[in-house]
Amino acid sequence: MSTDLASRDFTPISRPFLDGFLHPRLSGQDDSLRRGRLHVRFGVLGGAMAIVYSAFFFLLSHPIGGGITVGCGLAFLLVPWLVRKTGNLTLTGHLYGAVLVLGIAGMCAASGGPQGPFSPWLAAVPVFALLLMDKREAILWTSISLAAVWAFAFTDLSGAGFLEVYPPQAAASFRSAGQAGFATFLVLLALLFEQARIEAFNQLRLANEHLAEANDELSRLNLQKNEFLNIAAHDLKNPLTIICGYADLLRELESPTLVEIRNKASEILRSGNHMLDIIQNILEVRRIEDGRRQVSQRRCSLDSIVSDLVEDYSGAVAAKQITLNVASAPDLPEAWADPTGTRQILDNLISNAVKYSPKGGNVVIGLSHTDEHVVIDIADSGPGLSDSDQLKLWQKFQRLTPRPTAGETSNGLGLWIVRQLTESMNGTVFCHSILGRGSIFGVRLPIWNGQYEDDTPDSAESEGAMQFEEIIANLEARATKHRDAASAKKEEEETVALPN
Repeated sequence: MSTDLASRDFTPISRPFLDGFLHPRLSGQDDSLRRGRLHVRFGVLGGAMAIVYSAFFFLLSHPIGGGITVGCGLAFLLVPWLVRKTGNLTLTGHLYGAVLVLGIAGMCAASGGPQGPFSPWLAAVPVFALLLMDKREAILWTSISLAAVWAFAFTDLSGAGFLEVYPPQAAASFRSAGQAGFATFLVLLALLFEQARIEAFNQLRLANEHLAEANDELSRLNLQKNEFLNIAAHDLKNPLTIICGYADLLRELESPTLVEIRNKASEILRSGNHMLDIIQNILEVRRIEDGRRQVSQRRCSLDSIVSDLVEDYSGAVAAKQITLNVASAPDLPEAWADPTGTRQILDNLISNAVKYSPKGGNVVIGLSHTDEHVVIDIADSGPGLSDSDQLKLWQKFQRLTPRPTAGETSNGLGLWIVRQLTESMNGTVFCHSILGRGSIFGVRLPIWNGQYEDDTPDSAESEGAMQFEEIIANLEARATKHRDAASAKKEEEETVALPN
């Protein structure tokens, strides 16, 4: 239905020209925009019709009729200019009403009154008023036009005569011209009415589409809210319980030893880090979905990132007696990637590989390249994935069948974040898995070959911003290291002071 109405739009080509007469303040109001367009269209079309129609009167030796019609046409043509300059549709509406009522009344008075060909034109003024004016203006000019009709009728019934300022031999031609003009005027009103109906329908359709989109977005946000609440209720409950439990144990100990304090503090720290990971993942999801997670691609050495991560996971793999190896191709090219985002991607993938590999298992990080991409694949010795699990692997809030082998937790956000970050760097993700035989997760990132230098801003400001971020990160790392050292020293001093 909407397509049919759109195809019946009578002004698709002329609309840019006609809309050029609209005052800027009309563009933000649907009803005012609709009426403004009607005022402009009738001004252009009505003015052109009146100017052309006046030629009939001059040809029929009716100078008064020709003069009135020319005057009406010029007044109509003035309306688009007034709309453009003032945007005052009340002013132009009253101008239309005055010109039509006075012009048609003058033509009636000079062309035989109610018995002449122009009396029906007054009856069309209310239709015009209701179409182009607001309610109060329309009532005013409808009342005036009806009063004029009744005035002509009573005058005619009283026996008073009316002028017929055209040659008697032209009477038939004059009546025909009047009827033809009236028919043309009605067609013009019908076209304007249909155009107004189409625009009103299109506005309603667009409003419904926006409403449907808003409802879809609200449904999505509501579902996401429920998922986040579910994470808060379940995934955060366990670490909070552990923290509270160990804190309570520490409070109950009368003479805790340094070993006891460290063990319980380690459990509290582990649970706190687990909660922090969950919260960081949730915040990362919000940043990505809100478009606030920006990537800053540059030349990026994957060897160094992988080396840092291997060192970070040395404690975790040692605790599970997992062998973690790196197989890197010689002369591995640099990637064109965001270093922070790339580290986050690989951190997620290595973390999953360690989580799902059994005690004594193997994890291999492979670094290779094709002509266009650097490829990082991480193979684990976990339980593998079924076909159904692989179908929903990269989706948000998905809990897969395999579970971490040492009680680690998963909130179903990590792989979704991996995919979003990788694709934001024009990369791709992949997974190869056989149930019962482990999995290989990986990403392909663009190779840096010099061609990106011109495509990406490389101004002094952007370089300075990157250096500033690196400096801040280094300072934060150093501050954390000093705080940890100071905290450890304080704990030792307090332990020495504790009674045995």
